[in-house]
Amino acid sequence: MMILFTSDLDRTLIYSQRMMESFPPITETVVVEHKAEKAMSMMTQATASLLQQIHQQTIFVPVTTRALHQYKRIHFISDMCPAFAITSNGGTILEKGQPSEKWTKTLCRRIADSSIPREDLLKHFQSIKSDTWLQRSLYIDNLFYVHHVDLETLPHVELQAMIQEFDTYGWYVLLQGKKLYFMPKVLTKEAAIEYMKEFCTYDVHIAAGDSIMDYGMLAMADLAFTPNHGDLKDKQPKVLQNTTYSAYNGEAFTKDLLDTVLQMTSQQTIV
Repeated sequence: MMILFTSDLDRTLIYSQRMMESFPPITETVVVEHKAEKAMSMMTQATASLLQQIHQQTIFVPVTTRALHQYKRIHFISDMCPAFAITSNGGTILEKGQPSEKWTKTLCRRIADSSIPREDLLKHFQSIKSDTWLQRSLYIDNLFYVHHVDLETLPHVELQAMIQEFDTYGWYVLLQGKKLYFMPKVLTKEAAIEYMKEFCTYDVHIAAGDSIMDYGMLAMADLAFTPNHGDLKDKQPKVLQNTTYSAYNGEAFTKDLLDTVLQMTSQQTIV
């Protein structure tokens, strides 16, 4: 049975030092991402080995909100050179490591048709932002904004007002930890997967992710998995019937997930 396995990366397959310390793994860890010599993300030897096998036996598609250059830093995964990878929350589809120009054009057209231009967005944001809560802003791959905010001083009422106001402009506002995302509403992981799926032949689509940004991707899959440590279960609009809400945290979740995917590749029956 051929499986399409679309998986989020951070806190689903790979973990920061802090996450590894919060949920200590049983086996040795391996560094899968460096930034200027510094170890940034890890897997365990067990999960790294399982992912290698999955890459060989399924259509494994890494899916991340990271910018393209940040994805490329995860050398363990980018060196596998998956047939497809999705970065920038669906903004870029890599085919054998190269960005798909066709998808970029399609997406740009969708964004232009459905949301106000970036310049107008910035004008609206200028009028409401405050130095008391805004720490720094990043514009990711010419697609969306990530604002680092101080949660202590960001008023809940202002946040709700922003969410509602920018929704009418075709932009999605989401607070994840200390990051406040402003994204065109059509920029989603599931939109990129929907497009990419047309080029794949498979029997079953399995998805995994830990955050609310993965909700659409999990909802569209035949089977899906989300960890106990994630926020998807707390923020989801409704419980997904196709999804296993794991009791496992951290790397224990990843191992269980990868074991399950690998087991399914050897099954003949179509789920």
